[in-house]
Amino acid sequence: MQLFVLVSIFAIISLGFVGIHTAYANVWIPDNEFKGFYDVNGTYTVIGAVKNTESTAIIPTITINVKDNDDTVSEKYTLSTVNSQKDIPFNLKIPQVEGKNATLEMPQVSFISTEHNFTDIEVVYDKTLKKHTDGHETGFIVNNDTSTAYGVKVYAAIYGKDGKFLDVGKSVETIDKIDPGQKIAFSMYPDPQHASMVSYYSCFTAGEDPTMPVTVTKDGKPYNFQYLTSGSVTDTKFDDATHSVLATVRYPFPDTGFVNFMFPQETGAEKFSVLSNGKPVEFVQSKDPDGYWHVALTLSPRSTSDLAISGFDQPGLTTPDNFRNYILVTIPIAAAAISITIWKKKKD
Repeated sequence: MQLFVLVSIFAIISLGFVGIHTAYANVWIPDNEFKGFYDVNGTYTVIGAVKNTESTAIIPTITINVKDNDDTVSEKYTLSTVNSQKDIPFNLKIPQVEGKNATLEMPQVSFISTEHNFTDIEVVYDKTLKKHTDGHETGFIVNNDTSTAYGVKVYAAIYGKDGKFLDVGKSVETIDKIDPGQKIAFSMYPDPQHASMVSYYSCFTAGEDPTMPVTVTKDGKPYNFQYLTSGSVTDTKFDDATHSVLATVRYPFPDTGFVNFMFPQETGAEKFSVLSNGKPVEFVQSKDPDGYWHVALTLSPRSTSDLAISGFDQPGLTTPDNFRNYILVTIPIAAAAISITIWKKKKD
């Protein structure tokens, strides 16, 4: 389960979807734990934490808007599952913000309720949890559950001496799995500009959601992606003729369900479209902090949907960079041809 060691993947989230909620007071990002700053490399960074006081676990999606000079940069991110009465911090890099005086606007949060809960993994709060003089932290997590957990990450909200929210950290180790009773070390670092101000870390753990892996043949090569659904997905393949992922999704229950496909970025500019039983349907396209595209849609009660998802990169098509190079080559050639023609006419 290599591809799936990504922690933050998953799900749907739109104001217009049935069964999907706009976040009210029970799911929110506190104002004092939401801010933007330029990191040590000059990249605009947005940090915060989604708090869940729902009675069930949720899968949140946040919309971030940044006023950048006369433009507004809007990005949508799907985060990991958040258990009831828990938080999930986030640290998002937005390189599209090019100005040096950007203004961060209020975030929007939507979510879907889920019955899935993470395995019981805890940060060990004892003398082994240590903040070092350079501002980074080390410690251990332990699996108190009876089953193995996969793709575990440790997150932390980082605070200064005055209790000011400074940063969000994420463990640097790749923890592919943790067996019942096992303890594993972790470490995390703040942005260097905050290192001298760090007072303490408030840590959280997150494990892999129950995503399903798929491998199809695309453009003659293996292509891996994942999906999460409350129904079932079968007959997945890549159709070369339409350059689309095809799948049959069945949902036999009397309420509404969902399916969320997660595709790796190829160009970063993919614009997907979805056909269900040959007709266009509404869906939500977002991405997660690990850079995966999410294509999510609701499923009607007791339905079978033959889906065709298109919008993937097609090798051989002229990309903007290739087109620019093409122009740079062809313009001099054309100019030379015109010059020769004019020279010949003058000579005649």
